[in-house]
Amino acid sequence: MMKKSVFVLSLLVLLLFLTACGKPAVTQSVSEKPAATETIVITDQLGRQVEIPRHVQRIAALDHFEGYIVFALGQQDKLVHQALYNKLGQAMVKTDPDFRAKPQLRQNQKTITTESLAALSPQIVFINTSFDKRQLTQFESAGLKVIALKGETLADSYAAVSLVAKVLNCEERGKEYIAACDRWLQLVKERISSIPDGQRPKVLFSGPRDIFSVATRDMLQTSMIEAAGGVNAAAELAGYWVTVSPEQIAAWNPDVIFLGSTLDAYTPDTLYANPHFAGVKAVQNKRVYSFPSNIGWWDYPAPSHVLGTVWAAKALYPDKFNDIDMLKMADDFYRQFLGRSFTELGGKL
Repeated sequence: MMKKSVFVLSLLVLLLFLTACGKPAVTQSVSEKPAATETIVITDQLGRQVEIPRHVQRIAALDHFEGYIVFALGQQDKLVHQALYNKLGQAMVKTDPDFRAKPQLRQNQKTITTESLAALSPQIVFINTSFDKRQLTQFESAGLKVIALKGETLADSYAAVSLVAKVLNCEERGKEYIAACDRWLQLVKERISSIPDGQRPKVLFSGPRDIFSVATRDMLQTSMIEAAGGVNAAAELAGYWVTVSPEQIAAWNPDVIFLGSTLDAYTPDTLYANPHFAGVKAVQNKRVYSFPSNIGWWDYPAPSHVLGTVWAAKALYPDKFNDIDMLKMADDFYRQFLGRSFTELGGKL
């Protein structure tokens, strides 16, 4: 009987020991479960890796392109400043009280200071890859998280949209935006597909300083001209808005000239009256056109370049696009991607 009692007691002690040994294992398993990280690492369009908050609520956008994208993605409530500039910014001030209530960081092309930017406490600062790298370094030295974007080609522009959508946790909206752009660009592509390369018009794109400042092969304007069914007359040049001579323009002898100046410094009539251009086919055939629009560039990335490409295709091949109402398209596009229609903002063609 004694042996049986000792056996039972020993068994109970063993069970208690095993149970006690098991508890730390359970506790250890729970404590080692990885917590959701509060940051992510992205690669911007300068190839820089930037660690950013997973949930971004306060952002700055220091150039037209970046501000356009934020609005196109419907994330403008996260902006700590207005982030749309010049004529479009002025139009938004008149029509949107929420936009008007936000501070302006830059007026009349003045440089944004590190102090004024840091005072707004953005979690993320979107800048253009062409931005002064010294100032980028200053921003980062002040503890600001900087993400660089570029849009000199359609592919670059789409990549920028996808990157911003990832940063702001709205990737589906980014896909919707790109799909909307692609639908219009595909329509243009289909309608000009039957035109042989040798019959496509030679197009000169001038601006923004004067007629002699021309878009080169490295610029978005070349992508737009080609997508619209033309050939850039200045495709031999590299760089950004290269100044050329009247003799060079005469030698290129473009079929069509687009005037991209937003400064209203010159008009088609200016060229028609200039003896330097009397022998140029675009002038002789009255095919010089001011590129829209009066409230901001349509030869600028996301979303305006889509409108600009359709408009350019209609200018080059009016018979193939006579059913396209550009004002209606602009109204719908601005309403969808800027929150106000083109007409509401005071836009005119």
